[in-house]
Amino acid sequence: MGVDVEKNNTVNGFSFFDDGDVSLALNEEKTIQYIKQRTNMNNAETILAVYRGAIEKKLFRTPVGYSYLHELQIKILQSGIDPELVPDIPLYQVYGNINVDADKPKRTITVNTVKKRDELRQKNKRLVWVNVILIIIIIAMFIISLNSSNPNILNYRNVIENEYSAWEQDLTDRENAIKEKEREMGIQNE
Repeated sequence: MGVDVEKNNTVNGFSFFDDGDVSLALNEEKTIQYIKQRTNMNNAETILAVYRGAIEKKLFRTPVGYSYLHELQIKILQSGIDPELVPDIPLYQVYGNINVDADKPKRTITVNTVKKRDELRQKNKRLVWVNVILIIIIIAMFIISLNSSNPNILNYRNVIENEYSAWEQDLTDRENAIKEKEREMGIQNE
């Protein structure tokens, strides 16, 4: 049973409506081939372990994978293993209430579009308000940073220049005080 892909989206005798399903079925076929190459299919315990692992990990979701699981299930049951130890194959799809045309299946989804549109508008309004608040917070942070006396990336140059200016003024005042004291004491510097 090799991979058979035709223009009508057929994989191993199963005709798929959607290209995504075809891709999924092809991936499952590759997984099946990998399992067959790496597993001793003559040992019933090994087959049971592979079967359980595939079910637990939900490896298969298309009819290609389900048919392989069913083949494994039959081999396990024919080998004489207790049927109580063999779990059923879980199907993760709903098969009722689907209208089928002769050519293609119809996928009908009933959604209250007005309600969804209103929900989206409400979400958008909330997001706009959150963005406005965040912008105000960012502007406030810049204002605080610019007016802060501590050096930061925005005002470090001004703070450092002011600090050096203060030191220079302090040194000039001290120098003038020393010169005044020297004049009072009659000491002259050359």
